[in-house]
Amino acid sequence: MNYLCTMHYSTNRLREFKNGMHRKLEKLYPREEAMSIVNRLIFHFLGLTRVQQQLAGDVRLSESEMLHFHNAMKRLLNGEPVQYVLGTTEFYGLRLEVGPGVLIPRPETEQLVERVLLEHPEPNNRVLDIGTGSGCIALALKSRRKHWEITAVDVSSQALVLARRNSDRTALPVDFKRCDILSPSECYDKTGRPSFHIMVSNPPYVLKAERKHMAPNVLKFEPEIALFVDDRDPLLFYRKIANYALQALVPGGMLYFEVNERFALETESLLREKSFSGVGVFTDFRGKPRMVRAKKP
Repeated sequence: MNYLCTMHYSTNRLREFKNGMHRKLEKLYPREEAMSIVNRLIFHFLGLTRVQQQLAGDVRLSESEMLHFHNAMKRLLNGEPVQYVLGTTEFYGLRLEVGPGVLIPRPETEQLVERVLLEHPEPNNRVLDIGTGSGCIALALKSRRKHWEITAVDVSSQALVLARRNSDRTALPVDFKRCDILSPSECYDKTGRPSFHIMVSNPPYVLKAERKHMAPNVLKFEPEIALFVDDRDPLLFYRKIANYALQALVPGGMLYFEVNERFALETESLLREKSFSGVGVFTDFRGKPRMVRAKKP
């Protein structure tokens, strides 16, 4: 069914206009999610909170305001995520720019950040974020640990451009570099000395066989290079990063992963086989095993 219907409304009053957008989005989203998206649109374009929207229900929208909503709704009804439509998302208290070249940060990744911060209250550390995307992990860590020296790498030049913009907009300095962790020689410190106290990564971990269970808007708009790993080698990135960590972490340095819940125990076993100690698996807010951490011997 084609939901790119003509955006006609009987009135330009905010209350009726809001209800019209909600009815249209309910064709694609559950009721509560549709309403949340509409509220985000109104806050983005008009600066009105939910309470303020109720008080301003009789306010009439201008033609330019209605055009903004029309263009946004056209993209939403084509299945594009609201974060891409608005160009921003919230992550760990930060407003970050996002676009089709990077993954939209998820709540599970906020818990990975929280785990690192919980276990490292010390004021000075050198940190490496592998597969940084929008820069969300690196910038969230920097926002809470101002004196940490954080380097963040990604294979995508497009992602690094956006991550640097997020660094500028949040005034959080992070050293962003291009690095393909599957060819890690280009990532090594030129001195050859171990240099990081902490390494953290949310690498590609979705099997291509899992595509059929994923939301169409994720498959259509989010970058495959940041999502999928070959079904024949689901631990590819974890193995490569673990090998790199043995070289780049200082003795006793910590490695943190976000993982596919199906392979949490396999990732744990991989790290133990490589002589990491203190290996632990942690659950997310849904009770699913989604984080693994280990210490370099």
